Amino acid sequence: MLLSGASAGLAFMPTTVAILNGVEPEHAGAASGLLQTMQQLGGAVGLAVIVSVYASGSVPGQVVPGAQAAFLTAMGFALVACFIATVIMRSPRQADAPISVSA
Repeated sequence: MLLSGASAGLAFMPTTVAILNGVEPEHAGAASGLLQTMQQLGGAVGLAVIVSVYASGSVPGQVVPGAQAAFLTAMGFALVACFIATVIMRSPRQADAPISVSA
């Protein structure tokens, strides 16, 4: 729980800054509200999927059988998130400075 809380705290602020960085000031409130809604919705749906996978693979009276499938599902979500973070959320490249030609 401590690791989860610390990692969430260290992840949410940079994510918020990265997403709201390019938003115009007059749209910042709407963008922030949409960001918070998507974070809450994603967390709720992700947890629901992980618990459903756990419940489908569980054996009454035992904890471990469903846990393996649930952890593999959570790992899949984490890998997809890492892929999205590295591929889609790249910072844009700055254009090279124009070359001046002297006559």
